[in-house]
Amino acid sequence: MIKRLFIVALMLFTAVEVNSEELDESLIQSSTNPVVLQHGKVLFEQVCASCHNKDLSGASGFNLKDGEWVHGKRPSEILNNVKNGFMSAGMPGFADVFSEEQLRSIVSYVLSKREGWDDLQYKLYQLDNEHDQVVREDKLIKSGQLAKNLADFAIPEVQDYFIEFEGDFYAPKDKDAQLWLEWGAPHEMEVFINGKQVQRGGTPWFPTWRLKRGKQRLKLTYRSGKSKPGQRNLTVIATNLDMTIKLFAVSSRAKVIMDGKKFEIKATSDTIVLRKRIHKLPPLSISVGMPTKLNYAFNSKTCSINGLWQGDLLNIGPNISGRGEDPSLPLGEWIFKSPQGIKHVTDAQQVCSYKGYQLVNSNPIFNYAIGDINFSVTAIAKHSNKISFLFNSNNENKTVTLRLPTSENLIWSSENGKITADKAVITTNSKGSFELTASIEK
Repeated sequence: MIKRLFIVALMLFTAVEVNSEELDESLIQSSTNPVVLQHGKVLFEQVCASCHNKDLSGASGFNLKDGEWVHGKRPSEILNNVKNGFMSAGMPGFADVFSEEQLRSIVSYVLSKREGWDDLQYKLYQLDNEHDQVVREDKLIKSGQLAKNLADFAIPEVQDYFIEFEGDFYAPKDKDAQLWLEWGAPHEMEVFINGKQVQRGGTPWFPTWRLKRGKQRLKLTYRSGKSKPGQRNLTVIATNLDMTIKLFAVSSRAKVIMDGKKFEIKATSDTIVLRKRIHKLPPLSISVGMPTKLNYAFNSKTCSINGLWQGDLLNIGPNISGRGEDPSLPLGEWIFKSPQGIKHVTDAQQVCSYKGYQLVNSNPIFNYAIGDINFSVTAIAKHSNKISFLFNSNNENKTVTLRLPTSENLIWSSENGKITADKAVITTNSKGSFELTASIEK
């Protein structure tokens, strides 16, 4: 009787395992389906983003993009966690809120945003001296799995060694990326992707290795050689190709540094004006964030509106940490950005002269001159998909021509003149004013 019960229990356990494996595979496959991902993205931003951040990088809740999973990392385990929640940790369950299909779309969306290592293993070999370059199995002194899925170059406790990190690795699917070793000389680090060595690029002090998009098998090796012991805890970061954005940490020391590069500025009740260098925008751009989650930038050099994005204002952490070598990052999605913008069309002899801004009820009014005509511009946004730019000049009933940004989801309108695809020809009213409105379609 006991034997029969054991066999039945074993059969049930095996069935659960098979079902979990099938569910894992189904969720992994749907994480590449654009339709499923769009549904998951909408639901995630409506419900999950408040705790886990819109970009999944974590806030009061955990980071959902990296390789550290406290409650299980298998897709079926993530789905179960979303269904049941952890009320003791402040996370409710959503099994009674969303359908099974909706819950799976959320998990698929989370899986699609995966970045960094998975199942990261290491092997440490003790070498005979700093000149020893022979790595054999009999020199292996330590190995194991790294729970936080970060290459930990502080593991060695010996003077001369060779260390190897290997695991599955997720790079961005929608953009090119690379590994960057900060202060790379004279470190002997090598990179292998899917079994093939990657050519070292960049400069001696800032070497880089190009990644493939999406999932790949990544191996890093490092020999201590003649580098100083204090310089051996390496900083390895995934960046975009021009190194203007540090995407995520690859080593444990890089994680400490990256955690110090997050300082988000959000306009919650009043409009905020910031003079910080902004990624993708030229110097001298002044950012303006509004509580309606629409933000724009005014370029004081060209007297133009050269950026518009939906979401929160800026993460200025990269701009204020370290030596401030990195630009601030917009916390949202671009509607348009430089080189596009709202620009005056003028004669070659007419130049822009910026005269500063003033705050009226916390809203900035930017003052400038084009030739001998004085202008001012401010913006009003009553909700997140419509913004009006209010211009004023010292010339009434005069024609003003503006070059406009173009995109599929951007519609321009004005009661003061005629608008074509990329140009507005507007006549100022009796007070020298006119209004230009941008409507953003979903």
